[in-house]
Amino acid sequence: MTDKEAVDGANNVLNVTFEEVDADGNVVEGGLKKDNSLLLSYFAEAVQKELNGKKAGDSFNIILADAFEDKELEFIASDLGLNKDNESDKKKTFKLDITKVSELEKRELNEEFFNQLFPDGNVKTEEDFRAAVKDQAFNYWASQSRNQIQDQIFHKLVENTTISFPEPFLRKWLITQNAQEQEGQPAKTEEQIDQEMPTFLNQLKWTLISEKIMRDQKIEVKQDELKAFAQAQLFSYMGGMMPNDTEQPWVNDYIDRMMKDRKYVEDAYNRIQSQKVFEWAETQIKPVAQQISAEDFSKMVNEHQHAHR
Repeated sequence: MTDKEAVDGANNVLNVTFEEVDADGNVVEGGLKKDNSLLLSYFAEAVQKELNGKKAGDSFNIILADAFEDKELEFIASDLGLNKDNESDKKKTFKLDITKVSELEKRELNEEFFNQLFPDGNVKTEEDFRAAVKDQAFNYWASQSRNQIQDQIFHKLVENTTISFPEPFLRKWLITQNAQEQEGQPAKTEEQIDQEMPTFLNQLKWTLISEKIMRDQKIEVKQDELKAFAQAQLFSYMGGMMPNDTEQPWVNDYIDRMMKDRKYVEDAYNRIQSQKVFEWAETQIKPVAQQISAEDFSKMVNEHQHAHR
């Protein structure tokens, strides 16, 4: 970011204060007021032209729906605590005071920049950089694709495995558990519990299926795997940045503390167990590769999630 004297290009960033005003430009008592930082390109084209030459200290009035296209309007309205689909919210007028004009400059593609993004030091040229970014994109979509395979395995196993459950007893047990767990909070109604029963039974069925596969295939979750899970989770909190020395005392202290937390260990065990069951199940199928665009894939995933809610 570099300071600018005045607005002169799409890469300019405007630090502004939104202040709600009426149609005559008078400040609304108790109205919205919020600081924000916006790229000039976020504004509708006509507004961008009007802003050309504006400086810090200048102000201008906008109507939200007229000043921003739909995509930008959504996140700006949300940031202001408004609803872009609400007509009265969209028609609100704001005075924007410019407090600073800056320019967003692109970084030079050099080794210093590459080392910031990939600290392992293996990226030294633009060619290396493009390859590393491509690998990241590939690994992301490979992971999403694998999630879909595992999701289909889950539904195939659950929907095609018949297990008879004593539903009246389980329903009564859920009501009792709910009453015990909701101390100080409103308990769920019997109608809510009835609605949750199908999901509960599916999860119970999956637990029994998983445990049988674990027994039959002699799959185990070992202590070292639980510790490795805790360590990986710690580094994910740090943005994926792994220290050069993973045996540092503070790392081991964190892992030891987590290993004493029964709830955490149970959750970690269940996650590792599910992953191992899925990994075994994947060896029992022959998935058919299908070329699909990222947009169509995302649409398919969303439709599937809605269908199974």
